[in-house]
Amino acid sequence: MAKHTRRQIPKLSFTEAQGIGYHASYRDPVTNTPRRKRFGMVTEAEARVVYSRWLAEHMGGLAAPPAKPSPTRKAEAAATTPPPSVVSTPTEGSLLAVADSLLRQEERRIRPEGAARSPGSITRQTYLDRKHCLRSFLQHLNDRQGQGAVAKMTLHDLTMIDVEAFNQASVDAGMSRSLVAKRMQMVKALINRAGRPEFGCQVLGWNWDAMDRQHGKASEGRTLPTLAQLQSLLRAADLRGQTLLWMAIGLGFGQRDLSAVRVGQIDERSYDLRRGKTGVERYGETPALVWSMIKAYLAKHHRQTGALMFTTRKGMPLVHGRSDSIVQWWGKLREQIGETPASLGGFYTLRHVGATEFGSRDGTSIGAMKRWLGHSASSSMADVYMRPVAPEQRELIEWVRDCLASSAPPALPPET
Repeated sequence: MAKHTRRQIPKLSFTEAQGIGYHASYRDPVTNTPRRKRFGMVTEAEARVVYSRWLAEHMGGLAAPPAKPSPTRKAEAAATTPPPSVVSTPTEGSLLAVADSLLRQEERRIRPEGAARSPGSITRQTYLDRKHCLRSFLQHLNDRQGQGAVAKMTLHDLTMIDVEAFNQASVDAGMSRSLVAKRMQMVKALINRAGRPEFGCQVLGWNWDAMDRQHGKASEGRTLPTLAQLQSLLRAADLRGQTLLWMAIGLGFGQRDLSAVRVGQIDERSYDLRRGKTGVERYGETPALVWSMIKAYLAKHHRQTGALMFTTRKGMPLVHGRSDSIVQWWGKLREQIGETPASLGGFYTLRHVGATEFGSRDGTSIGAMKRWLGHSASSSMADVYMRPVAPEQRELIEWVRDCLASSAPPALPPET
């Protein structure tokens, strides 16, 4: 009797971890490895719409569940499997054909993980974000013109109303101003790509600048923890956790910075390393307390020079792939002190604390702020950090400033 394999239907799920939002977990039909299809931080109604479309396409391609490949053939399958397209067999010069060409060009710009930033290169996450924006626009056109329309539409068929409707839908979905701008940039990149010779040098039949533009919601203000919350975090954390907390505050290190920092890049006088996200050189003086915590941590957890300063229990970087152990640790620590995401923000809030303290120092320049943050600083950044401390934040910032200047860990008040 033939053996039948039960088809597993991926379920729609939701999580706030790492900003994943709505998603569906499934196994890759080629490699049989676990995968996750993200639908993003959208409303449940929007998630169910895109989930239903994806599920129909996904289940349609799994009529006969493949046998589990041997380990020796997994690499061959990954190397020979072509990148997925929105739909197959697009006509020559169609928007879908242009989009596939644009994505291939963007993929060639991806720089290796951990490599220094070079002109014109992008990170893999940036590529994935742009790919998602472009495919969202193509799906928007299919919704308006009929499923599979983008495989036949040319640039001449694209109307101003189509683009304005996509812009308005992004705003109505509650997306940020930055995300709306990125989505519209990919629409313009698609239009520009259609002007290449292999697509017939297509030209837009209407004036892009005459289009009505809508912007997303403004960024929310940065909310800092209270002094009591910060002290509770320090009381609850062990030596390793306290070191992470003070490096985030004193050096402005985020999760990926802490994951990449190595023994020898920080000493008693200064630190010097390159922020992987932007390739901007980061260097400056090491606060006395930060060095004191690092020295105590390395005395307990021996690391060779050049080795990662922090690793997981399995010896992996704190942040690798889609795994972020700092976010997981922070969530448990926050829960341990009786706080919630609504009352205390994520780990990155500590970087905002440090930036507020550093930017409010006398004589801080935009150049110094740029090196501390690890990315370009402008007048808008000066407006955020380089100003006198607000009265409601003064107690916290002055306490942090005094602590950073001392080599001894601060004496924490007893828990009330």
